[in-house]
Amino acid sequence: MNASSLRRRGVLRTLTVAAAVVLGVAGTPAVAKSPQSETYTLTIKHLDRAGHATAAYETTVTGLSGAGADEVVRPHDADGTTTVRLPRGRYVLDSAVTGSADGGTDWIVQPRLDLDRDTTITVDARTARPVDVRPPDHSARFLHSAMFVKVTHDGAERLLNRIEAAPTLRVAHLGPTAEWGSVKQWYDAYWEGATADYGLGRTVTGDRALTGLTLRPTPKELATLQVRATRAGSLDVQPTTGPTVGLSRQLTPSDTATYLVTPERGTWDVSYWADGQRYSANELALRAGLTTVLTFPDDEV
Repeated sequence: MNASSLRRRGVLRTLTVAAAVVLGVAGTPAVAKSPQSETYTLTIKHLDRAGHATAAYETTVTGLSGAGADEVVRPHDADGTTTVRLPRGRYVLDSAVTGSADGGTDWIVQPRLDLDRDTTITVDARTARPVDVRPPDHSARFLHSAMFVKVTHDGAERLLNRIEAAPTLRVAHLGPTAEWGSVKQWYDAYWEGATADYGLGRTVTGDRALTGLTLRPTPKELATLQVRATRAGSLDVQPTTGPTVGLSRQLTPSDTATYLVTPERGTWDVSYWADGQRYSANELALRAGLTTVLTFPDDEV
């Protein structure tokens, strides 16, 4: 662990896509600007959990390859059906349908949308399944979660995300399968317990977006990380790989923070900021059933 004066890295690693946003006008297809004359009409219908047309949605269509590679559109119509004209190409569609009784979100992702003709797609919240990721401590309080989907094709990649403040996210894949390995998905959920906090995550690679996710680890399946402070400072803990939202907290001298995390998520990074300096331990391989103890700043130990 070495001290440095580097600026703290952000807990969100995101992919920036520079593109114009075109909004649909009720009753009229939005037309994405493109030098290409070959365009097609994409019609998107949105249904809620009762199977009814709904206006409570946020849908984004992002270009991935072809003439529409630089397009990003977010069409919307109050009757639940919206249309947009786009150039021929490969797109990624993601739609968050809200307004359910539990306040949850149904996030539906179509990683492969090949637009080569006029096309109609139905986003149906009834197809979504729960993201059921919980710690063994049933009294633990949910803090936040983050799900990211990265889709690649022809050397290009697009990153989608949902940051949630409640454990009510439901997810579903839509449409045909993409090429194997072209869809990578990360999910992390963070919980606060009476004696320890929890970082529970999964990484999945394949040709489809997730439809539901269940992770209920037992205590012996989790690794323990303890961080002790010798000076007051700010502690950040998060997985090494993939975009995520981690855990942060303030520590006073003699404080000990305890985390139980899923080793399957990969290695973990720990940063501690005290008196303007950053102390770090990166790429920690934490093992189930074992405890790893770190002390910051270690120059006082």
